[in-house]
Amino acid sequence: MSLPEIRLQTAAVTLAEELNFTRTADRLKITQPALSKQIAELESRLGFAIFTREQKKVELTEPGQVFVRGCKDAVAILEKAIRLAKTTHDEVQPVITIGHSPYADPSLVSALLSVHLPLYPELRLRMESMFAIDLAHGVLSAELDLALIAEPSTNPRLTLVELSQAPLCALLPSDHPSAKKKAVSFEDFGDVGWMLFPRKAHPIIYDRVMAEARVANVSPVELHHYVSPQEVIQLIEENFGVAFVAKGVAEQLQRSNVAVRPLSYRSLEVTSYLALRADQSSRLINEFGRAFLRKVVPNQRASTVGQLSLSL
Repeated sequence: MSLPEIRLQTAAVTLAEELNFTRTADRLKITQPALSKQIAELESRLGFAIFTREQKKVELTEPGQVFVRGCKDAVAILEKAIRLAKTTHDEVQPVITIGHSPYADPSLVSALLSVHLPLYPELRLRMESMFAIDLAHGVLSAELDLALIAEPSTNPRLTLVELSQAPLCALLPSDHPSAKKKAVSFEDFGDVGWMLFPRKAHPIIYDRVMAEARVANVSPVELHHYVSPQEVIQLIEENFGVAFVAKGVAEQLQRSNVAVRPLSYRSLEVTSYLALRADQSSRLINEFGRAFLRKVVPNQRASTVGQLSLSL
């Protein structure tokens, strides 16, 4: 099957946004019959319906939703390729866009910022803070070149290289009885409030926390959600309870009156990965990824650098 032309993809994406033939035709500056002809031609080439039409109501079919989403990703990749080509043509300083979660291990972010490539002395890094689901999509849509992602879902279109593993930690008042323990469990905190990142920030880890709490038959007095990890210090000092935070972030927040203790659950060992598109062909991005991995991957695991299968 030959790939549909850009004009047909554009017609489908625009109609998916408007769900109205008249408005779509106006946006595309074509007649409504011409738009209908383009959609019919596209559906004929694909072999399935993208839209359902009942009287004046237009809706995307299930296959149509998948197709339109793929078209948007393809357009984003094409737009980025054009920007990169223009940058090369204009001899503008090269830029790599890197995504990370606001809850990422600060040492990994620091390692990224410290990468130096002799062949690209003018290289600039653009850092984007996003939630976990958005990071993976950002890489796939070429909005991001690389990303640090904790516990990502497997996707054949992504190359994932393991970087580190660390327990989720509890931040608690230093005078709390459990502060004397080497590791803590939810049973230690059944009588206080809990502070946790919102579920949309990282659904996988959030659900694991809630599942372990249910197994332990423990629930917090109150559940607070924080966006910035830094805000939990004030809440702890004002006796709102304990906070559950990624290890690297927790260690940076530790104070004389706030203790950091790892949670004892194996399911809450959080693994961080470097993610990039499996079809990434940029020499610059590939070299940057390998240079970063050499910094953070211990010698005994240096073979994992080869997972990127990059041509240098």
